[in-house]
Amino acid sequence: MESPQIRPGLVTSSETKLRVLAFFPNAAQGNLLIQILTAIGVKNDRLGVTPPERIEGGQGMLLSIGCVDEEELGKVERLCRSQGAELHRQRRR
Repeated sequence: MESPQIRPGLVTSSETKLRVLAFFPNAAQGNLLIQILTAIGVKNDRLGVTPPERIEGGQGMLLSIGCVDEEELGKVERLCRSQGAELHRQRRR
């Protein structure tokens, strides 16, 4: 297991309250979605990626996408579904 990377500096609020978890059976679809999300303005630091080599069976990709509001959440969910993802929402209070 790899050691986690630790970046110096104070983080006041590292987690967003709205998060979409999307599983892509094909990693190419996940890679395309990452490019689309960054193009529409989703910041890279709100994207979490589990690559195929870390998934049992060695196929697919899991994305964790933090959203700032309900509008962005809906847009991200529509994009994920259009690329064939299985979606799960995570809400923190």
